Amino acid sequence: MTETPDPGTVVIGVVADPDLPARLAQDLARSLPAALAREDDRIEWRVEVLDDPFEAMYPDIEYVIDKAARHVRNTSWDLALCLTDLPMRSDGRVVLASLDLRHRVALVPLPALGGLHLRRRLRELAAGLVEALRTGAATTARPGYEAAVRAPFRAVRIVDDGADAVLVERGGPARLAGLLAGMVRANRPWRLFIGLSSALAGSLAGTAFGILYSSIWQLATALGGFRLTGVVLVAVTALSVWIVVGHGLWESQTFQGSLRARDLRLRNTGTVLTVAIGAVVFYAVLFLCTCAAVALVIPPTYLATVLGGPVGPGDYLTIAAMASALGTVAGAVGSGLEDDLTVRKATYGYRDRERRSRVDRQRDRETS
Repeated sequence: MTETPDPGTVVIGVVADPDLPARLAQDLARSLPAALAREDDRIEWRVEVLDDPFEAMYPDIEYVIDKAARHVRNTSWDLALCLTDLPMRSDGRVVLASLDLRHRVALVPLPALGGLHLRRRLRELAAGLVEALRTGAATTARPGYEAAVRAPFRAVRIVDDGADAVLVERGGPARLAGLLAGMVRANRPWRLFIGLSSALAGSLAGTAFGILYSSIWQLATALGGFRLTGVVLVAVTALSVWIVVGHGLWESQTFQGSLRARDLRLRNTGTVLTVAIGAVVFYAVLFLCTCAAVALVIPPTYLATVLGGPVGPGDYLTIAAMASALGTVAGAVGSGLEDDLTVRKATYGYRDRERRSRVDRQRDRETS
């Protein structure tokens, strides 16, 4: 019997943008070899991570591919995966990956994987891309071509784009919603609460006012649930609008040159969702802290005297909601004192911050 030769070692390089892509790359370095070994245990799989920022402006896909290809040529890497938090679309469809089979490089835009189960989906897609890059199975479009790359989605197709094979997820509102969820996930909007020190200081001052003044207690309990909900929504909206408008986060076509209108709309929608979710988290954390403060500061007997009747937990929650709304509005005013770079650090991932900094520099040159 003829023995099968030992295929040896395959080294997979992962080039990642800082922040979320870099963290996912480290996780991939731990989990991908085991996933690949389940498919072919004759090979020793190794994953090496390079945390290196890509070019910040879109479109820069060729730059990224060339950069990774140089590492494949000049290092021990056999192939390379590039992870970025930049969303990509092709003819209105969401792009899961762009493969350069000649140089054995694949670019993976993380937002296409959605906002949930990101590590598992990335691991499954990476395993399929490694197989495709090694075998070169995706060189031409043909019937059954979808099977050339295993992907964590059912409805995908591969488009032969010259030297590149672009793995495209089918379009539609649901897929676009998933892409937006992935963009928001990359931006990590929950960091807004701890990232805006001036806004936080203002919100604490406004909240303290609501906790300590008995007239606020009476107003809060007299409003009723419907009106109080409206007050909270107005406060959260005010914080969101103040951050977006006050710090120039809304992008216009004037300063984007050849950027297509639909991509601009996608980015602005991602901005609004990121800031809105961050504002909701801001309010929620403030509300929890205020609940503890209200319970500690206001004795039940004194509250009953002020309100003129028996009190319960619902009254404390109502007062905390009102005080938190006042604090959120004060935080909106305080956010105007923040430096623009500080706001972007609190609301965006690395790549978006770099891209927006370039937009600002372009704006300065055009207006000077």
